[in-house]
Amino acid sequence: MKKVLILTVVLALTVIASAQVLKPVKWQISVKKVSEGIYDIVCKATIENGWHLYDTKLPEGGPQPTTFHIDKDETSGIELVGEFKATTKALVEKSSAFNMNLGYFKDSVTMVQRVRLTKEKAKLVGYVEYMACSDGQCVPPSEEEFEFDLKK
Repeated sequence: MKKVLILTVVLALTVIASAQVLKPVKWQISVKKVSEGIYDIVCKATIENGWHLYDTKLPEGGPQPTTFHIDKDETSGIELVGEFKATTKALVEKSSAFNMNLGYFKDSVTMVQRVRLTKEKAKLVGYVEYMACSDGQCVPPSEEEFEFDLKK
């Protein structure tokens, strides 16, 4: 009976150890004041070697593009200005997995969303949603949350 219990515990620990969650993209999200009442939300992604992060604009039917979302219930005094976009040009390649041309980034990329304050004090709560793939696998769409208190 003890041998069965020990074998079960060892097997369970092996399964748990092999089921680690992949996080091939690390985010640093910060805020930069541009002028009175105007801020850039700077989202810097560091991408592990062998992986790529998808661009903000992709064709329909493909993978999840990298997108910027605000939580409308918790955000106040903020309006978006322009689009969420990368500061560098994406690489483009035909994906065999999705059978279409897709824009992506390797190593690192910085993406920016400009916001305007509509009140003296504002609160911005949201997240960046993204998907990353390597040659052999993709991780499910993931989110990186952020929260900032801003003043004019």
